[in-house]
Amino acid sequence: MYLVLTQCFASRIGGIEDLMTNFALTLASRENVKVFADQNLIAQDEIFDKKNINSIEVFRYGGIKFFRQRKKSKDIKIFIENNEIQAVISDTWKSLERCIDYLKDKKIKTVCLAHGNDIIFQDARRKERILNVYNKVDKIIANSRYTSDLIKTLNIEDKKIFIVNPGAKNLDEVNSSNNFNFEGNPILFTLARLEKRKGHQKVLEALKKLKDDFPNIQYIIAGEGSEKKNLVNLTKNLGLTESVFFVGSVNQSQKKEIFNNSTLMVMPTTNEVSIGSIEGFGISYIEAAMAGLCSVATDNGGVSDAIINNETGLLLKPDDDLYSSLKNILSDSKKIKFFNLQAKKRALKDFNWDVVIEKYLNIIRN
Repeated sequence: MYLVLTQCFASRIGGIEDLMTNFALTLASRENVKVFADQNLIAQDEIFDKKNINSIEVFRYGGIKFFRQRKKSKDIKIFIENNEIQAVISDTWKSLERCIDYLKDKKIKTVCLAHGNDIIFQDARRKERILNVYNKVDKIIANSRYTSDLIKTLNIEDKKIFIVNPGAKNLDEVNSSNNFNFEGNPILFTLARLEKRKGHQKVLEALKKLKDDFPNIQYIIAGEGSEKKNLVNLTKNLGLTESVFFVGSVNQSQKKEIFNNSTLMVMPTTNEVSIGSIEGFGISYIEAAMAGLCSVATDNGGVSDAIINNETGLLLKPDDDLYSSLKNILSDSKKIKFFNLQAKKRALKDFNWDVVIEKYLNIIRN
């Protein structure tokens, strides 16, 4: 039996949430899996848990953080005392922090995933907490070469650090919603939390200029976050209200509708290391690729693991002009078609969850 310990899990929406959910579901198609997860919204959690009850059992923990963490840790230990556990896999070091010593004493194999932001620290205490877990776990699986290099700066043993790029769900069998009214041409989109480092502001500023070249261009912003108010105000100030759609958080059916109507994805991220915010990989680039859509991105963090420049999309240098880059690619339909085909081909071959889970299992078992 495998235990998955995670703060990030469906029904919560996000990159790590998608990773951990698909990881657990795909692993459960091969092994007996139990998930200990933080609670999100009770009603939505119950819908997910009932839908997947024949695949995995999920134990949920809500309430005040102080009590939630201790209750979760206590229940994990009780569960382990009564079951034979092959390995414990956690979303980040935080989920192992309260039970790593117990697991080590029990000689239970521990595997900690790493994503990028979870490794950034601004104070000595956080660094100490990270090292306490990383030095005790058996294996650390980074989501990209960039994240692996970050871990190595902490002087962690190389032999316990591995790399597996996350998988993405193929939405071919998901029915598309019909919730939106996208009629532009071309249509750009960004699928991400609304955070400053995701680059929405840069896209809006480029869009203002692109309107002269492509009068019917539209831009879809899918996601929620702290930057929403600023982005809405910027959209108004730039006179782009009729060209920009803020569609909020989207489910799989809505995501497919966006993919079906879009020309390409654009997410020119920046690394905000000083505030603990970096792009460790970029799962949304792979989600777009699964749907046959290439991406325009900035070569920051672990993005180069997700996009092959001039093959599955464009990787821009941080000081490259986004407007010029978008204008050039949007004016070349043959290049977009080539990128789209290559992006989907690579996504299906390398990022299908059935393929990715075997990479994880090879590391966990050996």
